[in-house]
Amino acid sequence: MKINLFCFSIVLSLLVCLGALQSVAAERPNIVLIVADDVGYSDIGCYGGEIETPNLDRLAAEGIRFSEFHVNPMCVVTRTSLLSGHTHSQSDNYRRSLPFPRLIREAGYATSISGKWHQPGNPLDSGFDSFYGFLNGAIDSWTGFEGRKPAIQTGRQPPQPVPPGWYSSDAFTDDAIEQIAAAKNEGKPFFTYLAFNAPHSPLHAPRENVEKYYGRYMAGWESLRNERFKRMKAMGLIDDRYVMSQPDAEVRRWDELPASIQQQESRRMAAYAGMLDRLDWNVGRLLTYLDEQHLAENTIVIFMADNGGAYSNGDIRTYDQQVPWQAGSNPFVSNGWGYLKNTPFRWYKSCAQEGGVSVPMIVRWPSKLADQAGSLRGQRLHVTDLYPTFLELANSSYPNGDDGRSIEPLYGNSFLPLLSDPSLDHLAIHDEIFWCFNQTGKGLVKGDWKISSISDGPWRLYNVKDDPAESNDLASAQPDVVTRMSSHWYKFAVDRTAMDQSWRAPLKPYQEGWGFHRIRMVMPGFVRAVPASSAMSVDVDTDLTFYFSKPIGFANSTGKSIRLYEASDVATVVWQADPESGHPAEGTMQITFNDLPKLKPDTTYFALADAGWIKIGGKPVGPLNDGAYWYRFRTGSDEHVRRADDSNR
Repeated sequence: MKINLFCFSIVLSLLVCLGALQSVAAERPNIVLIVADDVGYSDIGCYGGEIETPNLDRLAAEGIRFSEFHVNPMCVVTRTSLLSGHTHSQSDNYRRSLPFPRLIREAGYATSISGKWHQPGNPLDSGFDSFYGFLNGAIDSWTGFEGRKPAIQTGRQPPQPVPPGWYSSDAFTDDAIEQIAAAKNEGKPFFTYLAFNAPHSPLHAPRENVEKYYGRYMAGWESLRNERFKRMKAMGLIDDRYVMSQPDAEVRRWDELPASIQQQESRRMAAYAGMLDRLDWNVGRLLTYLDEQHLAENTIVIFMADNGGAYSNGDIRTYDQQVPWQAGSNPFVSNGWGYLKNTPFRWYKSCAQEGGVSVPMIVRWPSKLADQAGSLRGQRLHVTDLYPTFLELANSSYPNGDDGRSIEPLYGNSFLPLLSDPSLDHLAIHDEIFWCFNQTGKGLVKGDWKISSISDGPWRLYNVKDDPAESNDLASAQPDVVTRMSSHWYKFAVDRTAMDQSWRAPLKPYQEGWGFHRIRMVMPGFVRAVPASSAMSVDVDTDLTFYFSKPIGFANSTGKSIRLYEASDVATVVWQADPESGHPAEGTMQITFNDLPKLKPDTTYFALADAGWIKIGGKPVGPLNDGAYWYRFRTGSDEHVRRADDSNR
């Protein structure tokens, strides 16, 4: 009898414990975080896009959309902020941070990541129970290769080749569903992180997903951007304060492109649309699984992008050779489509302008938000707000330290109060946001004011309350505000971060345009160009000057030239030069070409240059290819030319 009573008590205790576990799982919501890679602010249907995303649209219809959710300028730095709760340089490669999956796993959650990691170490070191995906920034979505090597791995196992018929978005969704099933069987609440590679380049998608968009983009990026803008206004996502920003010369004018290039470009964007289309289909599979398993009601699903739409990549000579449904191909889109992706903002991934840091975010939680389904929220948020939100959902808390190691206070705040009280002030959850990504993108928003800088150019200043699309630079009209904001940026950089000193060097008095950071990649030592990359209103009688920080040489460069073309005629050389040893610029750090012909007004020009056309510091430079590495500028109008002629008389 004693034995039976003892056994009975053991069984009873187990049942009580199991019941407690199930009760905890029922009380605390499951969390599914879906992160898309390089999706622009207005790409998905419920944010105004023409790409078919019925499942993300359903998520929005059953949940809440956020119109002022901010991330960081690049995928890697956004993921650091997501996992650490700090700005990227503040975290200092997690030396000052504690990844939140460790805390919610300790609170009883089953934690998994399926897809892209792009952080130091292995996800299993950061509190994840399981990992299936790749460690770095991007893969071939058909082969799972990074470069020439397999990149897909499970846990700590070495990367292995993937089976035939494998496709990244499908495979990562399969694994996420498997991990949810495992957590359900254990009676645990789950945190499932589905980190898609899509739609990061190379733009790979099944043929049927791509071909449905053939012809949809023949209207061109300017016309489609206007259509998105109208839809966004009609759905209340933006209002009359938003002024459609205009591009600089990095975006070619659609009506200047020959029909063959327009056709080529429309198919390039179809590849991007097809990749996002397939991502959406996979989101639908996951939502269906939650429904079928009766998990949807108590599962909070969050969808977000990691940075704004990407800028141009590729090589003009190879565009037609890239097939999205073919392994090993390398499709990209051009700046014009980046301009469309980020409607109504300007610029792209890598910068702290809104085009680089404003992205969609959707939250669905049926048991809590059913009466708010389909609503919009306009409060300012930042990706660092997710960390404390997850802790609150898990009934966990942020510690003062980590086994004697000091950690930074969290930079964000839980946005759960906003879910229960939509009337909260615009800045109730998050006010100040600090951005820095090397020399390419810097910024600070605080209150109504925002400063930003690209390529270490002068601060631009915007009143984002009155001008949320950053159409009117007020830096010259409000120098005191610029000084105050700049001082705050540098103080935060020095006092609160571990960034390299070169990241916080004094800004330049002149502005290089968009594309400067790309040219530096193939011309190490490149300082600036006149006209600047992406410059507007360039005089038709311009010279062309390149400045470098190291001496110029032309040894063994015979037959390797730099050439100028009109965007409307990619086959006809307008001007070219093939400087050789003995050129007057050799041994100096500046070369000027003053023999350009008089150019046409209101015309975009671009340069192509052969690899090794010049040596900098004794090393040959890479090519200018009007794709990944471009140099473009646009001449002024007839009126601009007449004014210049009159002033010279």
